[in-house]
Amino acid sequence: MLPRFLLALALPVTLAAPAAAQTRAATAKLDTGTVAGTAEGTLTVFKGIPYAAPPIGPLRWKAPRPAVPWTGIRAAHAFGAACPQGPEHKEPWAQVGPQSEDCLFLNVWRPRKPGTYPVMVFLHGGGFTYGAAGVPLYDGKALAQRGAVIVTVNYRLGRLGFFAHPALTREDPDGQLGNFAIMDQLAALGWVQRNIAQFAGDAGNVTIFGESAGAGTVQILMGTPAAKGLFHKAISQSGSGSSALFPIRGGAMNAEKIGELWAASLGLKDATPAQLRAVPLADVVKNGRAFPFIDGKVVLRSPGAPFYSNDEAKVPLIIGANSNESSLGGMTEAAAKALLGEQFPALQQGYVAMSGKPAAAATIDLAEDVGFVLPSYALADRHAANGADAYAYFFDQVPVDQRTGAAGTDHGGELEYVFGTKPIEHRWDSRDAAVSKLMGDYWVRFARTGNPNRSGAPNWPAVSAGPTTYLSVGAETKAARLEPVRDRAKAAAMADAQKKWTAMPALPSAPRP
Repeated sequence: MLPRFLLALALPVTLAAPAAAQTRAATAKLDTGTVAGTAEGTLTVFKGIPYAAPPIGPLRWKAPRPAVPWTGIRAAHAFGAACPQGPEHKEPWAQVGPQSEDCLFLNVWRPRKPGTYPVMVFLHGGGFTYGAAGVPLYDGKALAQRGAVIVTVNYRLGRLGFFAHPALTREDPDGQLGNFAIMDQLAALGWVQRNIAQFAGDAGNVTIFGESAGAGTVQILMGTPAAKGLFHKAISQSGSGSSALFPIRGGAMNAEKIGELWAASLGLKDATPAQLRAVPLADVVKNGRAFPFIDGKVVLRSPGAPFYSNDEAKVPLIIGANSNESSLGGMTEAAAKALLGEQFPALQQGYVAMSGKPAAAATIDLAEDVGFVLPSYALADRHAANGADAYAYFFDQVPVDQRTGAAGTDHGGELEYVFGTKPIEHRWDSRDAAVSKLMGDYWVRFARTGNPNRSGAPNWPAVSAGPTTYLSVGAETKAARLEPVRDRAKAAAMADAQKKWTAMPALPSAPRP
C-alpha cells in the first residue's frame, strides 16, 4: 500500500479568481532581471516569474539550474505553464491549463501599501503528480490583503519530479539525485531569500505552508539540512506524518529499481542518460505517478522520522487534518488492521463506544484517524517535546449546500476557507464566511508572529503535555483535547510508523562510474 499522504489529491475547483480592475503596476528588479506586475485593488500581482532554468533537454532529470537572466522588462501578467501531468486525471481542479517541461515559475501577491511583510510560500497538493501554482483555488489575494506577501510555486511532478536510474547515478554520483521536485522547492525558497525584499517581503520571516502532498514536503523540508535558513515557520495541512519512503537503492525495492523497470518497459534495458532524456514526454507522464524517496543527500529520512530523533527544524509549526480524510480513499478496516495489528479490536470497540456509531462507521473513523489525523498530532507532540512551538487543529466545516448528509470535511476541503476562494459550485452562508475569515486570520497572524492568536478570536492553545490539545474548527470553534481512546490510537499508529522507518535498509554509498 502506498503511503497515505503520497496518494493525496486536492479539492475540485473550477472557479477563476473574482474579476478586478487590472492595470500595469510597479516593477521589481530581481537578480535575473526586471519584472512588471499588475495592479489589482490594494495589491500588486506578479505571475509567471521563472525561478530556475527550464529543466528541458539535457537538464531533464537534473537539479535545477539558475534562471536565465533577461534584458529589459519582463511582463509578469500571466501564470507560467503548469508542469506536465498525465491525462488520466480528470477532476476539474486538475485542469491546470497549458503544460510544458519549461514550468519552473512562481507567483507573488504583495500589498501595495509600503511596509515590510511576512512571506508565505505555498506548496500545492496533488499526490506529487497533479496540480499547479496557478489553480484558482490557490489565489493569494485574500491572504495578501491581510498584510502578507504570498508566493505560490510550480515544481516538477510525477516521473519528471521523482526519478532514479543507475545510469543517472553513474553520470553524477556526487550530485543531488532523484528528488528533483524537492530540489525545485529548495530553489524557489532560495529565490525568495534573494529577491523577496523587492516585493516588500521579509526574507527573515518566511512561512512554508502546504496541503496533502505539499504538507508532506513541508515535513520533508523540516527534516533536511539543505533547507536550513530558508524558512522560519511551517504549516502542514493533511500531510499525515507516518509515511515510510523507499531508499534510492538497497533492499527488495528501491527507486533505482523502479526506474530500471520503467525504462525496460520502453525497450531501454541498459539505458544511457541520453536515451532516458530522449524518451518522449507523453511516455514519461503516462501512468507517471511517482513519489519522494530517500536519496541520502536531499531527502535523508521519511517525513516524520526527524521529529522522533529531535532532528527537525525547530520552527513554529501548525499541523492538522480534516474530519473526512477518508474521502481520499484507502482508509478502510483492512488498512486499520494492518496498522494496528493486535490492538485493532480494542480500539475499534473504543471508537464504537466513543462515537455511538455502528461498528462499520466507527471503524472508518478509526482508519481515518490512524492514517491521517493522529500521526499529525503525534508530530505536534514530538515537536513541542523537542522545545519548539506547535499548534494542532481539526477542521470540520462544510459549505452550507453540502452539509446535509456530509460525512465531514473532505480531504482538501479546508483550502477554500484558508485562501478565501469559494468555488463557483459551492454556496456559503454566514458561518462559512466567518470560518474563512477566522482561518485566514489565524494563518497570517501565525506567519507574522509565530502565534495564531489574537484578542477576540477563539483561543488556540499551543500543544504541551499529552493528550494533544488542538483547535476544533467548525460550527463551534474551540480548544479540545484528545479522548483517551484516540490518544491510544495515536500512540499505536506512530509505533507502527517507527517500525517501518527503522526497517528500511541502510543507504549504501553511491556507486562510482
